[in-house]
Amino acid sequence: MLECSTHADTLRAGPLLRFGNLVMLPIERVVLNSYRDSTPAWISAALEPYAMIVRDAGGIRDIGTGAVATSLEDLQERVHGLDSLLAAM
Repeated sequence: MLECSTHADTLRAGPLLRFGNLVMLPIERVVLNSYRDSTPAWISAALEPYAMIVRDAGGIRDIGTGAVATSLEDLQERVHGLDSLLAAM
């Protein structure tokens, strides 16, 4: 029987968080995997923090949350709709 597997690994913006003059935008990594054979099938999903974008009196900056170094420019290329969210911050 034909085996079928899929893998998706994307970044997305979470909800804007406001604390007085501080605005935070979490960036989340979403990983989806599935595998199907003749009868068994499995699906797994993971959601993990990837970065945090912060706006305060010092401006807008990116804070990486893991071992991977990030930049605001890289996130703007990889996260759909991030430019409009940054404008709203």
